[in-house]
Amino acid sequence: MPRTADELMNHHIESMINMKKDSNLEEALSDYSEELIAITRLDGRTRTMGHDTLTSVMRNSLTFAVKLGMNIEHAVEKLNFLYRQSTDNYITLVASLPPFSSFASFTYMVENGQAVYVSGYAKTPVSMPSLGIKAHPFPTNTVALALTEKHFNNLKAHDVDALINDYADDAVILTNLCNRPLEGKEDIRYYCEGLIHKAKAEIDAFTDPAAKITVKEAVEELSCIAFQHRGKKQAGVLTQRIRDGKIIFESLTFQTITDVI
Repeated sequence: MPRTADELMNHHIESMINMKKDSNLEEALSDYSEELIAITRLDGRTRTMGHDTLTSVMRNSLTFAVKLGMNIEHAVEKLNFLYRQSTDNYITLVASLPPFSSFASFTYMVENGQAVYVSGYAKTPVSMPSLGIKAHPFPTNTVALALTEKHFNNLKAHDVDALINDYADDAVILTNLCNRPLEGKEDIRYYCEGLIHKAKAEIDAFTDPAAKITVKEAVEELSCIAFQHRGKKQAGVLTQRIRDGKIIFESLTFQTITDVI
């Protein structure tokens, strides 16, 4: 039976913790499908990546870290996991790793025991040295990006009914605004009403014109928007999987949360 998203993530974290300086990364890389598409901003640079690009990034990162004398295993062990929620096919993590990042958000979408779509975001105090890896030249999915932008505008307008209409009836939602996964029509309404009535501070920080949109990309079924708002000391990541004009999966995470919906 294929691994669940939670089992995949357990293996991935364990592989990174047990990594040695001469590791070829095969254990960690086995968690990614050859068809992988990722949207990341982990070193102050936004990249779209395929399996080949991600492999290069991970190898270059390991080489760079070893040259600096960093202990990768120890660094992974020091990750402070603030939120972790999953279903069979989806998992979202929020973590911090001071002083490198006070907010990191990862979402994995899993099929046949491997990650097929990934978003990874880290709020970094300074731009990290370049790894020499360019973005993979995937064409933008303009239809998916348009739906994400429409959804963003519905959030800004606090339009609950319009928000609900953006989702497929059986959509799955993971958010650190809620202590459980959300799925199906009733949960979607509960979620959308909660965003507007109970998470207004977070949503307004996201949609405020003063917020800096640091990621806005869509490739195939994967779409991602991330933001930072220095004035409100907030950051967040919205990751969506879009199919046939509807959101079938969403992950929404914030650096700082107050009320849980």
